[in-house]
Formats: sequence, structure tokens, C-alpha cells
Amino acid sequence: MQQMTMLNSLAALLVSWIFSMVLGYLYIRKMRTAGLSQPINPDGPKTHFAKAGTPTAGGLFFLVGITAAVLLFGNIKHPYTYIPLAAMWAFALVGLFDDVAKIAKKQSVGLRTSRKLAMQVLVAALILFLQSKVSGLQSTVVSHPWIPSLSWDIGVWYPIAFLFYMVTFVNAVNISDGLDGLAAGVSFGPLLLLSILAVLFGTGLHVDYIQAPIHEGGMDLFVVLAASVGGLLAFLWYNGPKAQVFMGDVGSHAIGALLAISALLMKVELIIIVASAVFLLECFSSLVQIISIRSCNKRVFAMAPLHHHFEKKGVSESRIVNRFQIVSAIATVVAAVLFMVKYL
Repeated sequence: MQQMTMLNSLAALLVSWIFSMVLGYLYIRKMRTAGLSQPINPDGPKTHFAKAGTPTAGGLFFLVGITAAVLLFGNIKHPYTYIPLAAMWAFALVGLFDDVAKIAKKQSVGLRTSRKLAMQVLVAALILFLQSKVSGLQSTVVSHPWIPSLSWDIGVWYPIAFLFYMVTFVNAVNISDGLDGLAAGVSFGPLLLLSILAVLFGTGLHVDYIQAPIHEGGMDLFVVLAASVGGLLAFLWYNGPKAQVFMGDVGSHAIGALLAISALLMKVELIIIVASAVFLLECFSSLVQIISIRSCNKRVFAMAPLHHHFEKKGVSESRIVNRFQIVSAIATVVAAVLFMVKYL
């Protein structure tokens, strides 16, 4: 049974890649014909003006490819399949509203920040409600990432922590999506680690504190994660420098949601925080910049988030992307080591 699921996962990866490649080609042609593109921030780096006219909201085509592959090879009735898919699509819709608003207004800013945040919290609450309806997925324990005996039962605070975790990850990936290949490339490390953990849990690695259904659903989650890797590989085909398409908020919201909900379902929240260090550092840099400007009227960075700071300092886009991907790979290895120290 496990061998069959492994084959299904690999098939899902390949089919998702093929579907997304075909859909991406058609999507880019259609968007160019319709003249629908990403508005460029006038205050951004000058090199970005050359990207004017690039189609946006490309996350739609790899989401469709991922979903089609999961429907073909996954067990859609299992919560470790339908909850991640629901999270991805629900947050993607929020991102899509933002992308459409940008295109309609022909501005780099779409929805108001407060409205967008409210929608994200509402969607996270709906996913929490969906999870609460599944027996065995109500664990409120958070485990220390490297000390085997240390964990915390946060009890009634768990819903708030759940919402904060999901919304933070979604915005962290969204903020990081500013250079060709950056967000998609950096996401591979955490996604691959989540895939390995899903296989380990699904094939018999028994850890007392984790949610019991993971032992039966780990391989189902692996199908979703494998399909996501395939879809993102296809997206990178078109998004590598010079990008033919941007993923838009619809794509970044979906990726952030998948990373967060997968970590929450497997109870490896702190491990994935370490693996996602680049995303969270990008988010933190924007937060620091906002606080500094509003409280002291001073800029900590030449421009936030961090990748734009380096652009302003004259570092080439390709070098920034490559180095951020390297840092992401190292962070993923560190997270994997912490996991091995704790569980193996």
C-alpha cells in the first residue's frame, strides 16, 4: 500500500509538472493578448521598470495543475489531502482579489492592508474550523524543536497561535515574492523537508505527541506536497530570469498556506520556522522598517523587504536570488538536523 502511494506521489509530481507547463504556456499567451500585467511600483528599484508588461497571477496555472494531479492520484476524502488543498485555494482567492485590484487600478497596491489582513484571518479561521471537525486533529501541544523532553500545551491559546502562524507564513511568502524566481526557489527547501517528514511519519515513525492521524495520512499529504513541487518546477520554468510571468499574490498566498498547514498538521511548527528562515527574515525586515519609519521617521533599510535593500545597494537580482536560495538550503539542513536530534 505504501509503495503504491509512493508511486502515486511521484506520478502526481510529474503530472502536475506537465499540466502546469501546458497551462502556463497558454496562460501567458492569453494574458499577453489581453494586456493584463503586473503594475510596477514607481518607488521600487529602477531595474524593475524593464519588467513592465509581464503577466501576473501566474499562481493560478500551477494551482490548477497541482489540484488536477492530486485529484488523479490522491485520496481526496482524507483530511491530509483535502485540508491542504482547501487552505491553498482559500488563501489563493484572497491573493486573487488583490491581484485583480492591482490590475483594475493599474497600481502596485491592490487591497487595503487592513482589508487584506481581515480576509486572511477569516480564511485561517475557516481552515481551523475545518480541521477541528476531524477527530484526532485537535492537539494543542507545541514541541521544542531540538530538546526531546520539552513541549508546551498551549490549550485555549492554540486557535490564536494557529491563526497567527498561518497568516504570518502567508504574508512572509507574499513579501518575499519580489524578484524573478525568489519566492518559488526559496520554497523548495521547506517543501522538500515537509515531504520527507510526511513520508517518515506515514511509513511508521511513531512520535507520541503528534496527532495520531498522521500515521495514516502522512503519505496522503506527501501526494499533495509532491504535486506542489511539480507545479512549482513548471512555474520556475517561466519565472526564471527574465520572468515571463509573476506568480502574484494568488501564488504566494497558496505557497505560504501550504507550508503553514502542512507544518500544523504534522505538528512540526517550530522545525519549519527554522527551515523557512529566509521567508520570515524578509517579513521581519518589512516589519522593522514600518516600525522605524512610523516611530522614528528613519529607515533601517534602503528599501524593505530585505531583497530590495540589497538591490538598492547595487547587488544584481540574480545574485540576490542565488544567495537567498543558498541560505534557504542551509536553513533547511539545520532544521533537518534539529529534527533528527529530537526524533531519531
